Amino acid sequence: MNSTNLREHLLKLCACEDLTRAEAADAFNIIMSGQATEAQIGGLLVGLAAKGATVDELASAASVMRDKSVAIPVDLSTPVLDTCGTGGDVKGTFNISTAAALIVAAAGVRVVKHGNRSASGKSGSADVLEKLGLRLELPVPQLQACLEKTGICFAFARNHHPAMKHVAPARTALGIPTIFNLLGPLTNPGRAKHQLLGVFRPELTAKLAAVLHELGSVRAWIVHALDGLDELSTLGPTQVSELRDGQVHTWQLDPTTLGLPLARLEDLRIHSVDEATDAIRHVVDGRHSPMRDIALLNAAAGLVITGHCPDLPAGLLAAAAAIDSGAARRTLDRLIETSH
Repeated sequence: MNSTNLREHLLKLCACEDLTRAEAADAFNIIMSGQATEAQIGGLLVGLAAKGATVDELASAASVMRDKSVAIPVDLSTPVLDTCGTGGDVKGTFNISTAAALIVAAAGVRVVKHGNRSASGKSGSADVLEKLGLRLELPVPQLQACLEKTGICFAFARNHHPAMKHVAPARTALGIPTIFNLLGPLTNPGRAKHQLLGVFRPELTAKLAAVLHELGSVRAWIVHALDGLDELSTLGPTQVSELRDGQVHTWQLDPTTLGLPLARLEDLRIHSVDEATDAIRHVVDGRHSPMRDIALLNAAAGLVITGHCPDLPAGLLAAAAAIDSGAARRTLDRLIETSH
């Protein structure tokens, strides 16, 4: 056990000192290799949470987690998108990023949707897709087949990050948000270099954009709505930190400038996995509603991020066409069929 090395890292955190990239990589290699006690893991996670994880610490931790993950080999010569977010906004909305992922795939952009069961909401992406009929426990070749045949596959986080078993007991015992709440969206198993990433706090948008730049992402929008949603919102403006051409720029998006009507939070809420399932079906079947509007907005962003559309107005038109042509529903049906 590398307890001596980890002790030195813990002492730095006790002094509220940042770890270097090498030190952070060493610390996370130790805890994710099963070489640390639960108390040591808890100490590291609390120390980082109390101090606030830096870009270097996040990038190092994500790199270690990527190295220890079960990857999905994907041809990245053309864009691949992920719409996985941090969760944690506790707003109880339907699975907006999952609906957007299906629409983007139906519009012709490949999507490796990373996700898990719900930790804080009523329905995680894994929960709703399983209820729709998707089989979650898929070997990598079958995930590749889903991507090839349908334009989308679902990378169930539990299957791709076996090293998480070493830190799970400490995370559960702590019961507080830790650096691992941020690492999921940074560790896509398909190594997607284009992302629409929702976060639960506004101060995280620019930071995670900088982390994605360090990790080699090409283009990404990290978003947090001023109403608290970890999505591009139709309730009001959204803060966007955009990574593009190696630079990060932060700006606000007002949905009304795109002709989208403002919604109420109650219009987007669900109270069970069954209701979340109905919401996804209604969106891909073309029912007009506030749920469709917010799914279209997020899908449009995905189409812009990947270069499929030049701007959001064009993205909205392409996303609406993907639904109204029946392509979104066919994409969902083929994805479920191919998973069996």
